[in-house]
Amino acid sequence: MHYQHLPHIAVVLLHRALFGTIDLLTVFNLVRYLLLVLLPVTVFWSMRHMGFSWPVATFAACASPLISTPFLFGFDYDSYVWRGYGTYTQLWAQHLSFIAIATTTRVITRRQGHLPAIVACSALVLSHLLYAYIVAVSIGIIFLANVRRDRWLIQVRDLAIVGGAALAITAYLWLPYIQFDAYLNASPYLQPEKYDGLGAPKVLAYLVTGQLFDADRLPILTLLVPVGIAAVWQGRTRLGVTILVLFVVWLVLYFGRPTLGRFYDFVPLSKTLFIHRFSGAVHLWGTMLVGIGAGWLWELALRSWRPWVPYAATAVVFVALLPLMRERAAFYDQGLQWMRVTQDAIVTDTDAKTLVDALKGLPRGRVFAGLRTDFGPDMNFDIPFNSARFSDLLVYEGIDVVNPPYTSSSLSSDYLWDFNYQRAEDYDLFNVRYAVMPADLPAPSFLTAIRRTTRYTLYGAPTTGYGEWVSVSERRAATGPRELLAAGRPWLLARDRQTHGFLRWDYPRSGVVDSALPPACSRGTVRDDFVRAARVDLSVSCESAGTLLIKMTFDPGWHVTIDGVATDTFMLSPAYLGVVVPGGSHLVIARYEPVPTKMPLLVFGLLVLAAAVPASRKLRGVAWA
Repeated sequence: MHYQHLPHIAVVLLHRALFGTIDLLTVFNLVRYLLLVLLPVTVFWSMRHMGFSWPVATFAACASPLISTPFLFGFDYDSYVWRGYGTYTQLWAQHLSFIAIATTTRVITRRQGHLPAIVACSALVLSHLLYAYIVAVSIGIIFLANVRRDRWLIQVRDLAIVGGAALAITAYLWLPYIQFDAYLNASPYLQPEKYDGLGAPKVLAYLVTGQLFDADRLPILTLLVPVGIAAVWQGRTRLGVTILVLFVVWLVLYFGRPTLGRFYDFVPLSKTLFIHRFSGAVHLWGTMLVGIGAGWLWELALRSWRPWVPYAATAVVFVALLPLMRERAAFYDQGLQWMRVTQDAIVTDTDAKTLVDALKGLPRGRVFAGLRTDFGPDMNFDIPFNSARFSDLLVYEGIDVVNPPYTSSSLSSDYLWDFNYQRAEDYDLFNVRYAVMPADLPAPSFLTAIRRTTRYTLYGAPTTGYGEWVSVSERRAATGPRELLAAGRPWLLARDRQTHGFLRWDYPRSGVVDSALPPACSRGTVRDDFVRAARVDLSVSCESAGTLLIKMTFDPGWHVTIDGVATDTFMLSPAYLGVVVPGGSHLVIARYEPVPTKMPLLVFGLLVLAAAVPASRKLRGVAWA
């Protein structure tokens, strides 16, 4: 619904194409590996496609996998490898950003390659919305730098063809995303700089000290950036000046709100942008500047009357890159060692395997294995560098876990930070039927031990299941996720929450709030009949009409039927799904389905893509020299 998905679908399709002969995880790792090691090929091809000389493209390609930062989420491999952040979709975006810029630049400047540009831009949108935003802004600047008085109307039309087709092809993703953005959580618990940026002093300090390109090593790439600026100033070609302008623009935008203040209010979609991720845009254009700088030095060496100078220059380049490659190799080697230690610790923990197997055989329900604020950090398999915890293993095994980082896009996810494992009503509210705790940790009296091992104990908790009859005491409205959390959190933490009743939310706020409250069932029963990821079947019974709480995050995609008849849904605290059920015995089924516009938009996009093939052939013969 909200997340870019082409990189994941591509892995599944490849797995199906191989008829399952290679397991899915291996295919996933193979794709990641190829994307990592083939980046220089993408950079070289893209820069040659843009019109750069082969030395410039070669040097940029050599530099592209050697960027190192203090984990700034940029184009350094720290963003992708296991020891870093594992931002898989950004790995696709890294390649597609270069390709989309190269192909679209060729359309603007030479009227060539409309279809590749359409495909590249569409793939980027479906792979990473933030980088699609970065590339769109960058292409706008490239267009302004290359527009010609005698051709501007044709250039506008060509760019409109590429942009319009890409938007049409990907409308099934971005249009519902914008339409239902209120249901995508914006967590106040994230570091403020992720939304606001780092500020000019910190960004410039990173740049000047080498941390933006050469963290903890000789600043070779950092020194080549000003050399590239000098080369642009000396040559003053349209292409070189455009690259320099783009580097400066994204460096300034990377400063964020601490420096630019209210200017950011005029930036499109600024409220939902992760400004700290603009480090990737700086790396994108910085890589090209590095190539320009190194290529300029190479050309100066070629102009020497001494024949041995070019060979000496080549040797100097490789010698200069050796410390960078050595540092990267050491980084990867340490990551490899940590992976082995982590895997060995998990594999040899037979107690953990025993409890995972036990959970898979029990009735469905959520599992709690600690948060960062309680005993969670102690459940780390005795790994000294804290690389994995018991809850991570449960997620990997496909077990539903109460753990905020894994559900952070959900409106109800931030409430989980306040889950109190010593409070029985919290287990019931979040339907936590099981808890895994250290064996030596005293457990609350309402928990019942199911399985004991040397290191852990698996407990069962009394809950009402995925459905519960509730009473509603108040009706409120909220316009966005942060307001919803700020108003709902005091209710969650209140000691008299159960006796006070639930809150009904008009969300997102639209007009005057109705004060009418839904009815309450004084005495009834609820039974879980069927529970899967996108469907919950509940058998309910009550003498009178009542309010049924379904413990799934509220979203427009949930559709509820009562005995086969559709009924209206509404939001109950904490951002859960609620319906009114008439008196008597009924079968309540909640299904999650895509928004109705998604499939028609997908079909429309495929038709546009099919039409773009013959249309691009007609444009192929009208390229400019």
